[in-house]
Amino acid sequence: MVCFPPRCSTFVIALGFLCTMGTGSNLGAMEATERTKAKEELVKVAQEAFKLSRAFELIHEIVGPSVASIHILGHERYFEYNQFDIREVNRLVPIGEGSGFIVHSEATSSYVLTNAHVVVQMNQAQQFLFTPEGEAIAHDKVRVVLNDHTSHDAVLVGVDVETDLAVLKINVPKLSAVDWADSDQARVGDWVLALGYPFGVGYSATSGIISATDRSTEPHKAGYRSFLQTDAAINPGNSGGPLVNLEGKVIGVNSNILSKTGASIGIGFAIPSNLAYRVADDLVHFGRVVRAMIGVDPQDISPERAVEIGLPQAQSVQIALVVPKSPAEEAGLKADDVILAVNKAAIQSVQQFRARVASLKVGQATELRVWRKGTGEFKVNVTPVAKEELQSRLDQAAEHSRSEPRRGLELLKFGLRLGTDTKPGLVILEVAADSAAARAGLKAHDRVLHEREEGALKSLADLTRLAGRKSLALQVLADGRNAWMELRR
Repeated sequence: MVCFPPRCSTFVIALGFLCTMGTGSNLGAMEATERTKAKEELVKVAQEAFKLSRAFELIHEIVGPSVASIHILGHERYFEYNQFDIREVNRLVPIGEGSGFIVHSEATSSYVLTNAHVVVQMNQAQQFLFTPEGEAIAHDKVRVVLNDHTSHDAVLVGVDVETDLAVLKINVPKLSAVDWADSDQARVGDWVLALGYPFGVGYSATSGIISATDRSTEPHKAGYRSFLQTDAAINPGNSGGPLVNLEGKVIGVNSNILSKTGASIGIGFAIPSNLAYRVADDLVHFGRVVRAMIGVDPQDISPERAVEIGLPQAQSVQIALVVPKSPAEEAGLKADDVILAVNKAAIQSVQQFRARVASLKVGQATELRVWRKGTGEFKVNVTPVAKEELQSRLDQAAEHSRSEPRRGLELLKFGLRLGTDTKPGLVILEVAADSAAARAGLKAHDRVLHEREEGALKSLADLTRLAGRKSLALQVLADGRNAWMELRR
């Protein structure tokens, strides 16, 4: 038997349809009610969102007057011809621009922090240019345009290419200087504003968050490359401007971006404020950086190595070498010790460790949290010394190494033991078998003169600048012949 649905079912459906079609005014009333409720809720939600917008506005009002535009001028030479004469013309023309901000102001002048790559000449490979004496070559003329649109000629007070920072001086008194934040407290997700003068369009503020901390770009290169990463738009011209947190304090110095187009794609990098403040303070007061050193050669620890030695965490650094006569040796640190934290701030990489040490103040006791196989965790205080002081100590140790040629310092990762004598550069005392140095053909009594990124190698202290490097480009004097070679560990 075939069953059919009751007619009433069809009728009910049809009636429902007719009812719906016949009550358009009621539906409109319902929509209007819901829209009113949505508007009321939006007003409440917007009030909370407006607080963040207001915070951004206040940051601009507080920090904006301290941000400056930096204009680079270079000499252009050409000849003008007429029917009677040929005249050489030499004029200044714009060749680049960047940003900066006031970090110190006095009764007669003010100081502006920016990136070294904004004010120092570079070659096509984006490498800094130096004089034969090792001094960075500044651009011909630098002008600083302040927030009030006044333009001032600037003098380069000091530059530190290792951190990519420089300080300019202008003869304008009593300007508003920025406040500094503690970059060790920066966390992924923190709101930040990037302030500066991108693309020559004028002062701009962009917002975003801190996307990552301890982000290393090109870690094989020299310098201190432990950056804060942000998705706040950083574009050409923003270099040297401040990255500011919600308290209106500088958390970083905008430095570079990762991009295939040259414009922001949301991956920008800033030099942490603790390191930037330390460098800026030295450049303002001394015209150079008094680099703090503790005298260790650190290396990253792989997860496999952490398991092998029984380390509870892999994100830390291991000491490959303790420099003789150094603060680290005096504090009782040993090779193979693992550094977990500096002043209670956890260490995750060699680059971060080097940046943290570089931000320390010479002579100020620093707490290290250390792990040693068989002992476990313990704390030790170490007091950093200036690079020059460490070099002096090493020079004294080198006097003994001349009578004891098996001494000196090792670059363990590359299989080299190096020492000093009365000749230029460093002398190779020993080459480990089956090492990078041995494979390159180096042997005892050859001499190492320069490293491409670091410059001349004159003392054992210079070897500490090669800490954490995965490759070295060395100028070597062997059998009377001068050659460059690359070592990779």
